[in-house]
Amino acid sequence: MSVKKILFFCDASDIDIVERSFAETKDYEITFETSERVLEYGVKDYLQRTIELINQHPDMYDGIVGTHDSSAVFASIICDQTGKTFASVQSIINCQNKYLCRTIQKDHIPENTPRFALALDYLKNPDMLSSPVFIKPVRSNISFGTHIIHKPTDLEIYIGQETQDIAFFNQYFIDAISLSSQYFNQSNLDTCNSFLCEEIISGDQVTIDGFVFDDQVEFLGMTKAVYYEYSNSFSHHEFPYTFSPELEAAVKANLSKLMIQLGIKNSFFNVELRAEEDKDSFTIIEVNSRIAFQFAKTIQSVKGYDPLHILCDISVGSKPDLNPVTQQELFDLCFNFELHAFSDKKILKTPTQSEYEEVKLYYPEIHIRNLIHENTYLSDYKHNPESFRYCILDIPGNSKDEIMNKYYHVISMLKYEFEDITK
Repeated sequence: MSVKKILFFCDASDIDIVERSFAETKDYEITFETSERVLEYGVKDYLQRTIELINQHPDMYDGIVGTHDSSAVFASIICDQTGKTFASVQSIINCQNKYLCRTIQKDHIPENTPRFALALDYLKNPDMLSSPVFIKPVRSNISFGTHIIHKPTDLEIYIGQETQDIAFFNQYFIDAISLSSQYFNQSNLDTCNSFLCEEIISGDQVTIDGFVFDDQVEFLGMTKAVYYEYSNSFSHHEFPYTFSPELEAAVKANLSKLMIQLGIKNSFFNVELRAEEDKDSFTIIEVNSRIAFQFAKTIQSVKGYDPLHILCDISVGSKPDLNPVTQQELFDLCFNFELHAFSDKKILKTPTQSEYEEVKLYYPEIHIRNLIHENTYLSDYKHNPESFRYCILDIPGNSKDEIMNKYYHVISMLKYEFEDITK
């Protein structure tokens, strides 16, 4: 295969991970563009200019991809206007607007869909959902704006406190999709800055990763979420995880049906759900028509193929190869750790390049993604209501004890330093 040129949209913090992914392959030549750069340039101006250039020079790129909600929107709009292959704009809208996504789920797999309502509908008739109620922005940004409420007045308070921020976070989405007028959806515009109210979902939380290529749905595996004690913040995620054969078959059958109805094709997807295994039942939390970038290295460490390569394969119309790369060391397990602080702090020190290199000397199989910068505050970055995430670690091993020993050693080498904020 000749070298294919890929325009790779991602967050700035992703670049090191992506560069390492493609360092040993000659199949793809990667050109990076960060979401931060697009936002700084101006979303409409950037997308219009890039679309114009690609249409003038169709051979500039063979494929265009995105890794997160923002970068997936940008890649989708450009591909739609230039004839390249990526998740369709309609599938992006159907998945990123969680109200529209719930409506489609309810129509096709109601048994796996919780009861839900838009905020204004719930406020008109609170009895439609049993208390307590889980609320989240219709178009989510990490876990910002997610809360458990016990009475309608709680929702009214959060609407007053957070709607302005939700609209700000969503503006790039509105700006981007406005460039594809054929996908105009008044319901999307009317609801995306609202809150979605849902019944509480029970069970163990897992993420299922996969892709659709030539109308065939492929599943890459399941990752189980583990929370900090007495918290709704993730401690880590464990891969691989399995259900009973009966439950796994039901999950795959219903999710395959749902992907078609959401319009997902020639695209990655990831689905968060909660399963009550003793009842052989599951309920969907949310669906995304993009790769779960956070788990790309988690999966690779066990499976032996790189999901980021598969992402590029799909973008150029090549059937993905799911055979392990023979020279890569494989492990039985990989835990994806999230480092959190539970109060806002000033960031005094992040790891130096030499400290990263020391970790690589001890553990070349470990991947580190720093999410913050010195001389800023944890609250300057998107965060959930109760904690502030500042680093992600992929640590593989052949037992839980082996992984935890590596984890504690790595934490001691990274040497983050914070200062409490005096109020």
